[in-house]
Amino acid sequence: MNETGEQGAARPGADPDAGKASERTALAWRRTAISSMVVAVLFLNHAAVDDWRATGTAPLAAAGAMLALAALCLARNHSLHAGRRDGERGAIVMTTVAVVLVAAIAAGLGFVDPAP
Repeated sequence: MNETGEQGAARPGADPDAGKASERTALAWRRTAISSMVVAVLFLNHAAVDDWRATGTAPLAAAGAMLALAALCLARNHSLHAGRRDGERGAIVMTTVAVVLVAAIAAGLGFVDPAP
């Protein structure tokens, strides 16, 4: 099928992969959202195992950042499925900041509260 839904050859010069890049990008945002939710659950587990002590505030902050990142990624996924490509740079910057922040928290937890 071609771009218009008719059987036969595509128009000359038409990109046979048109729309697929956007779909792959949307799926990547969805995978990032799922990964962020998993990491948030792991940080919440760490805080719960730590009996919600004062040292549990860092994992809670990291879990909050990951949940916010998951919400951002899902919103980006939905906007790409709707055909909107606006806000791409802001979403990438916010994702990078959240990941670096959570990585720093995880590294700090590794030094402060090492595993037995």
